[in-house]
Amino acid sequence: MCAVPFCSKFVFVEKTVYSILACIFFFPGLYGQSNSSSLDFNATTHDFGRINETDGWVFQAFSFVNTSSRPLTFGRISPSCNCVNALLTADCFESGELGNIIISFNPAGEKGKVFRYVDIYSSEGTFLVKLSITAHVIPADLPVDEQYKFRIIDNVYASSDQVNMGYIPLGGSGSKMISVINTSSGSVTIQARPRTTASFVTTNHPGSIAPDEVANIEITFRIPDNSDSYGIKKEIVDILVNGIKTPFELSVSCICTDRFSGKGSDIPDMVVSPSLVELKKRILKSSFKGHFTIANRGNTDLHIRFVEKEAGTSINLNNDDVVHPGEIRKIEAESLKNAFSVFLITNDPSRPMKEIRFNYKDN
Repeated sequence: MCAVPFCSKFVFVEKTVYSILACIFFFPGLYGQSNSSSLDFNATTHDFGRINETDGWVFQAFSFVNTSSRPLTFGRISPSCNCVNALLTADCFESGELGNIIISFNPAGEKGKVFRYVDIYSSEGTFLVKLSITAHVIPADLPVDEQYKFRIIDNVYASSDQVNMGYIPLGGSGSKMISVINTSSGSVTIQARPRTTASFVTTNHPGSIAPDEVANIEITFRIPDNSDSYGIKKEIVDILVNGIKTPFELSVSCICTDRFSGKGSDIPDMVVSPSLVELKKRILKSSFKGHFTIANRGNTDLHIRFVEKEAGTSINLNNDDVVHPGEIRKIEAESLKNAFSVFLITNDPSRPMKEIRFNYKDN
């Protein structure tokens, strides 16, 4: 039998949210396909639409039924970032019992189209479901000194010093902009120049900015259509003012993946467990070692396109490795560092990039 619900462990959720949950709990809709043979969800994705950065936490309840023949106890919750979380109405559900998982999202610090998810596991460590949300976040209307906090030179400031393009497929491109303001009494010329000549990055800069004028610098990543392009791409763009290179550095990045088309039925389904690996210290080698598993629950091969690891880290997983349907592989990593990460780029359309974090706890 299930244990008593542990609602006391939850953070405070406003009464309006509980009212919504009550309605969903007692009047559930038709249940559809989920990522787990133990659970049926009415939906596993939700679009919040356009929301303001200043709206605070927003909530969505996902209803499910335990379709297995035994009680199901929830375990680890693995969110994609600290801006998203999951709250459970109980820790255990009997066979046939209805329940809800509340996904919360904080738009503070976000802007534009965002995608976030939470992976949920059973108490035995079995992957149960990925619940995802999307939103288009409208940035807050901030004072000028808060919008342009990054100094290029005196009287010339940028809205950001980083541009993250997100996923770009092989042969594809992506563009984003940063804004630059001129607070001086005279016009200035602006140039944005990739630091490396073999860069995948091109720029479109305004040329001249008049006093008190705001202009945009457009950054574009163009990815070649070849297998050598997989992985995390990072570039530096230098900014020149009046022809002189400034100390300001604009960091731009993207993640190059497969070009996914549609939602075909023949796809891999990668499950990594755990996502946070506890390292063990190897005294004789003065190094730290840990392991995780990769399982492919899909019906076609899972291809490891690229393994991104820190310098000095060794791992028994390589580019172009294949995990066949139903296969489970034990992956070991070792480093002189007591905390590090490994990033996997794969052909799984649900999670084309996966970060596995390693950490040593000195007990």
